[in-house]
Amino acid sequence: MQTKTMRTKVLRILFVLMSLTLIISGCRQVKKAEKDQEKTVNLAEFKETRSPETRSISYEMTLPVEMAGLFDHVGANFYPEFLNPADQFGKYEKPVKIALNLGVYGVNLSYVKMFGQHQRSVAYLNAIHHLAGDMGIPRVIYGDVLENMQFFVTNKDSLSQVAMELYAATDEFLKKNSQEGAASLVAMGGWIESMYIATRIWKMDSENLALQDKIAEQKYSLNSLIALMNNYHSDLALAEYLLMLKNLRRTYDKFQLFYKQGEVEIDTSNKTISAGGYYVNITPEQMEEISGKIKNLRTLIIH
Repeated sequence: MQTKTMRTKVLRILFVLMSLTLIISGCRQVKKAEKDQEKTVNLAEFKETRSPETRSISYEMTLPVEMAGLFDHVGANFYPEFLNPADQFGKYEKPVKIALNLGVYGVNLSYVKMFGQHQRSVAYLNAIHHLAGDMGIPRVIYGDVLENMQFFVTNKDSLSQVAMELYAATDEFLKKNSQEGAASLVAMGGWIESMYIATRIWKMDSENLALQDKIAEQKYSLNSLIALMNNYHSDLALAEYLLMLKNLRRTYDKFQLFYKQGEVEIDTSNKTISAGGYYVNITPEQMEEISGKIKNLRTLIIH
C-alpha cells in the first residue's frame, strides 16, 4: 500500500516538477533571455539550419532522463562506447561522485531504452538503484521497478514513464531532506552526460546541423546550471566543476542565437523561448572547443 501511495504521489508531482522554475536563478535567466531576444538580424541573409516551424528552446535545468531529448529526433545511431559502463557504479564512493553519476546513469538509461537495448536497460536500472541506495534514498521509491523490471525494460513507453517518476521522486526526496546540493549534482551529471553523447555524435557527423543547433541552444540551460551551482561555490569538492562550467560558458559566449524580429515569445512559467526561426552564428572551431571542454568535464565526473 505504501508503494502504491508513493507511486500515486509521484504521478501527481511529475508534471509539476517538469514545469517548476529554478527560483534561485529565475530572474537572472529571464533577463538573459530578454536580452538575447533584443539581438535580432535579418534571417533572410542566412540559410536555415532546420525546418521553419516554431521552435521552443528550454532555458531551465531538467531531470536527467529528460536531457536525453538532446539527441533524440536528430537521426542518431546507437553508440554504446559513448556511455559510462553500468558495471562501474561500485567505484563511486564519495558523495559528490555518487550524485553526479546517478545523473549520468539516468541519461544512459534513457539512451539505451531509446534504441530498445533491454539488457543494458536492466544493467543501468540496477546501477541507479545501488547509487540511490548509497545516497540514502528509500528503497520504496525503486522497489516496484525492481520487482517488475522485466516488464518495464521490454515496454519502451512504460520504462520512459517510470524513469521520469524515479528521478522526479528522487529529486523531491533530496530537496525535502535538505539535500538540494545533491539534487543539483544529479542534474549536473545528467546535463554533462547528455552533452557528452551529443558532442561525440556531432564529431562523427559534423554536417548534422539539427544536432549542432541543439548543442548551441544549451547556452541557456548552462547559465541555469551555473546559477544553480554558484550556491555551493564554497564547497571545495565542487569548486573544480564550477570553474570548468564557467570556462565552458566562455566558449558559449562567443556566439549568439539571433531571432526573427517580432516572432519571439518567452514563457517564464515553463522557462522556454519560442521563435518562428533563428540563426546561430556558431563556428566549427567553437563547436570543437565546446566538445573538448565537455569531454574534460565528463572525464572528471566518471573517473
